[in-house]
Amino acid sequence: MFQIKFRQQSFDELLIEITGNASVEEAVALDRELLNILEAQPLKNVKLDLGGLDYLDGAGIAVIRNFVRNCNKFSNNATLINIPSGGKRFLESRLSDSHATMGILDGIDEPDVATQIKHGISNLRNSSADMITFIGGVVDAFWSGLRRSGSIKWEGLAKLFEKAGVDAVPIVAALGFLMGCILAFQAAIQLRKFGANIFVADLVSVSICLEMGPLLTSIIISGRSGAGYAAHIGSMQVSEEIDALRVLGIDPILYLVCPRIIAVAIAAPCLTMISNIVGIIGGCVVAGFSLDITPTAYFNQVKRVLEISDVTKGLIKSLVFGIEIASIGCLRGFQVRGGAESVGYATTSAVVTCIFVLTVTNALFAVLFYYFPRIWSF
Repeated sequence: MFQIKFRQQSFDELLIEITGNASVEEAVALDRELLNILEAQPLKNVKLDLGGLDYLDGAGIAVIRNFVRNCNKFSNNATLINIPSGGKRFLESRLSDSHATMGILDGIDEPDVATQIKHGISNLRNSSADMITFIGGVVDAFWSGLRRSGSIKWEGLAKLFEKAGVDAVPIVAALGFLMGCILAFQAAIQLRKFGANIFVADLVSVSICLEMGPLLTSIIISGRSGAGYAAHIGSMQVSEEIDALRVLGIDPILYLVCPRIIAVAIAAPCLTMISNIVGIIGGCVVAGFSLDITPTAYFNQVKRVLEISDVTKGLIKSLVFGIEIASIGCLRGFQVRGGAESVGYATTSAVVTCIFVLTVTNALFAVLFYYFPRIWSF
């Protein structure tokens, strides 16, 4: 008989321990359990501890070799530790053998729909756990960096802010202006029917400052900074620069992640404010041409209806969005395993995850703003 224990040592490291016998009688069951673990734990540094094995034969060697191949399939890095001294040379020779494994490990059936759904739910749960673990690691590293002066590299923060914020101003301003124009056009079609042209200022200003400005800006930041951080850190992971930092005694999270989170957290509210201003101006342009509303009347109505709390709520949302975007982008970068294909996958995953998390967070903010309005009154 055999037993398998596994535990997550960090957000991207998994330790699997096998004890007992890895014999021909247990080979199929052992291979199936190891495969299930890998399917539920993708993008990990996997360490297989063989120190607890009492017996290991040729079938067990085939299982271990299949385990290494499956690790590559799920973009995991496999490392064997505590190999029994008597079978180390035999194991190394068999793992380097290019011949196909024997039939006892072949013929794995394709999972049905229910199994795929189960695996999808499991992957979502594990991804959420990785994200929470990573955020905890970031908070711990940032706190320790604040206690030790000089640990956080503040000199690179200005460059990161420039790339995440200043370089994004043109695209944010252009899309914000177009969004204001689009909202004003859509409102004009309906408001003209009731002679309520002036209320186009209400719709444009409130919707942009409260919803469209923060969300649109955050999506742009996701495509620029979130994907960029995933690709950059992923490339460092592939070229083993992350490992080099650890060897030098430098915490990669403190050195790479914390400055990026701070930069995006500062840049997101600034870009949101620019998007709000330009979007309201875009609505004014359309209102002047389509509804014959003068700029003075338009901005007087904006001043009358738009409250400071509306703008503040949007800025608070954009601050939270920025922290989420930078965290997800860096997390996906650290999860890169393999080569260029894995970097591309991590970049795509970072953008998709960011948009999903932003949508969920925006919905949570909507509930908070609705049920606890007094908290957000300024």
